[in-house]
Amino acid sequence: MKFLSTDLKRVITEPAFFISIALNLVLLFSAMVYYLTAGETETLYTSAQALALPFAAPVLAAMPYSVMIMQEKETRFGTLMTIKLRKDGYQLARLLTSGISGALALFIPQLALFLVCLCIGGVPDFDFALKCLVLPITFGFGYAAISYGLTFVNRHRYVPLVMPQVLYLLCIYAFPHLKLERFYPPLDIAPSIYGGEITLQRFAVPLILTVSAILLTLYGKAGDRR
Repeated sequence: MKFLSTDLKRVITEPAFFISIALNLVLLFSAMVYYLTAGETETLYTSAQALALPFAAPVLAAMPYSVMIMQEKETRFGTLMTIKLRKDGYQLARLLTSGISGALALFIPQLALFLVCLCIGGVPDFDFALKCLVLPITFGFGYAAISYGLTFVNRHRYVPLVMPQVLYLLCIYAFPHLKLERFYPPLDIAPSIYGGEITLQRFAVPLILTVSAILLTLYGKAGDRR
């Protein structure tokens, strides 16, 4: 537990964490200004969150931890920590830290947008907007977790950063052809794209990514034992 809190403090002070939040804020508030200038203020919050952010959210969720973990791999920091700590606890704690960092990177800007829109009357459906604030947490956790899992199966620095976005875009393309529109990934963070409600389907893909990350982490632990 002590390592988890220490690792979380480290990641939220990383430049990549603040860069991710800054880019999130730019996307969200640029969209808000766009709708304000167009005179569309009635559904400002849900419209602004659905304009640009859904197409960059995976890489922004993966950014805080993936950059740090790959830098540590290059400096052998992870090897030193596994010598000092139990491998199982170390790797699982890092998986949890990765997910939390991705969730925070998406949630904080969304919360800021929500509060600003609330002050200017751009949140007509308060209950729905509150439910929408849950989605950046689950979305960010899932894509950041799979980013960490990918560190066990590659040695290239930027693969954990880029691959979650690639998987996301592939799903966007493939799901309509596979008759899986109800699991369309952008809806997992901005359900108002199609004016839909928040159902359990919105949590399916992030859950699958989290389970996949756990399996990759277990694979990494097995590799360490070998």
